[in-house]
Amino acid sequence: MRARVFWAAAIAATLMVTPYAWLDSPAPARVRVIALPDFWGANAIWGATGNDRRGHIWLGITSNDEKSASAHLFEFDPTADAVVDRGNVVTELERLRLRRPGERQMKIHSRIVEMPDGHLYFSSMDESGENPDGSTLPTWGGHLWRLRLPGFTWEHLAKTPEALIAVARGGPFVYALGYFNHVLYQFDTRTRAIRSVAVGSAGGHVSRNFFADDRGHVYVPRVKRDGSDKGTASLVELDPQLKEVSNHPLPEYFERGLDESHGIVAIHPDGSGGWFFTTGKGRLYQVEPVPGKPSRVLDRGWFHPSGTRYVASMFRDETGGRLFGVAPALNGGNRRFEWIARETDGRATAAPLPYGDSAEFPHGALLYGSIAKDRSGRVYVVGTMKYKPVLLLITPK
Repeated sequence: MRARVFWAAAIAATLMVTPYAWLDSPAPARVRVIALPDFWGANAIWGATGNDRRGHIWLGITSNDEKSASAHLFEFDPTADAVVDRGNVVTELERLRLRRPGERQMKIHSRIVEMPDGHLYFSSMDESGENPDGSTLPTWGGHLWRLRLPGFTWEHLAKTPEALIAVARGGPFVYALGYFNHVLYQFDTRTRAIRSVAVGSAGGHVSRNFFADDRGHVYVPRVKRDGSDKGTASLVELDPQLKEVSNHPLPEYFERGLDESHGIVAIHPDGSGGWFFTTGKGRLYQVEPVPGKPSRVLDRGWFHPSGTRYVASMFRDETGGRLFGVAPALNGGNRRFEWIARETDGRATAAPLPYGDSAEFPHGALLYGSIAKDRSGRVYVVGTMKYKPVLLLITPK
């Protein structure tokens, strides 16, 4: 939701950790800052990234302009070193004669996923009129989209009363997660059939991410109140018929109160058909599918070597299996973000993340984004800095 909530999570992450000795080793990664074309209201990239089979990187840029009221979709070609605006939501709604009078769609918050049909899928949303306690849905809800390649034609797939905050691919299905109450939508790319189920979430809690496996099984957090301000959380596995398969407790889920916590934040395939994910509290879990049975959910401990930390970016080295992540630093002065390397045996190190050629990371930044890589294996971290979108190309050393 609202910008203050995003800022609050990052601040909270720095308050809930134990001090540790700063690592003064050389920067563990090379960082290049990619200049983005500006448009009126361009504000942030809230983790809305993706890559296609060509290795091009896709970005959803949020607008904070009340007049234009529209998020934009951008494509970055690493070979040509070029960023191109591929359209904006409100203009496409108008082109298709679907825009309601005054409708806003200021966010593309979801990942941008490529399906076997070669097209890209993502969702848009707006927050106008919503109540952060979950009692009132956003006025304009959300939309599910397909970008047809190679012609870059937008195709409207669905309109929902809920804001669609996240998208995942699983088998032939595109899944979208709506708030409030974690309403899960399934779009069949073969038949265009759409169905939905409410997985359940208390109050204003919204998970920022979820995921699905190649079988079409999908994994969504369920949150319930237990008399405290945090409640209880579990990971629900649903099959392609949207029937519940299992429900696994997630004890290290809430980084703050129930309404303010971000749930699942970073995700990445584990290379064996399963997934890694981190919660807003910084706990690393792994889901391993089991044929004919519920998937195993394994607690892999804290992602950061010093414990709880808001790890909203995660990537995997496909050759060695090492995981990388980005998290806010603790009392770091100018070292405001860390690059975390986590070995397959659980050992982890953290070192300052540079900002381009500067070891000093600017003030006013938040960083997000998982999975997006180009064909050279370089990873992409996004976010906002001084109320403008930021794109970082990172080459792990």
